[in-house]
Amino acid sequence: MDRVMVIGVSTFKGFHLARRLLKEGYEVIGIDDEGEAKTQLARQRLYVLSHPLFHLIRTDVFHKPHMRQIATMYEPNHIILCSGSSSTNQERKIERYEQVKQLVMNQKSRVPIQSFITFDLPVEQTRHSSSALHLITEDVYGPWDDPTTLFSKAVLAVDQGHRMVGYYATDIVKASYIDDVVETVVRVIKLIQSGLSLVGQFRIDASDYVHVQTLLAEIGHQLHRPVHISLPMREYVFQETDLPTLEAMIGFRPLTPLHEGLRQTIQWYDAYQTMMKEDMST
Repeated sequence: MDRVMVIGVSTFKGFHLARRLLKEGYEVIGIDDEGEAKTQLARQRLYVLSHPLFHLIRTDVFHKPHMRQIATMYEPNHIILCSGSSSTNQERKIERYEQVKQLVMNQKSRVPIQSFITFDLPVEQTRHSSSALHLITEDVYGPWDDPTTLFSKAVLAVDQGHRMVGYYATDIVKASYIDDVVETVVRVIKLIQSGLSLVGQFRIDASDYVHVQTLLAEIGHQLHRPVHISLPMREYVFQETDLPTLEAMIGFRPLTPLHEGLRQTIQWYDAYQTMMKEDMST
């Protein structure tokens, strides 16, 4: 089975990708380049990833000699670059991408890398790229989500009364469940393994579109709690990234309904909150 290097393995998408790839039988080289800045949740994700085919390496993608040494040692067939949290600035994302792109180019002179896949890089700055498959996602959510995302903030607002600053009731959430994103990537890798070369920019469609206030109401229903959150309203102009999808090529489109994705997310949230309370009491 092929080897996949996941850079940013402790991030939300990186964690879920690594977990699924391991289940599929791939050998995963997980590069944790977040250093001491990692949240407690990110550290716990790495603990969950314990597996005989998982190799965790803590380093910095800007440490070129070490990254070359790792690539030479493991000879990955695929490299996936996952962005950090939504607060990571765009310039930093591009700098990481350029470092990894150079690594891929150097490695190709030794052992061909079948695919180089990135997530959510600035569209304009990668529009003419021919060296990677650039995937653009919508409002991705699911178990182990970062506390800084809209979905996590909405759950905490309904469950614990946290404020939702900067959100409007009429804004549209492009809900994309994490398992649908991961399924897309796994199918892409298998398609590339069959001999297809795939580069350029593609978007992964959302499976549901709802207003923020509707999202809050659905979370309240799932948590069996009344929703007493009144957000301001504004005129919202719906915009969608002008990029093609992969649906026709991989035979799959995101279909997880919001209520089902939220059910699984909140089930994890409840279990996680219980675990954290038990840890604090011991």
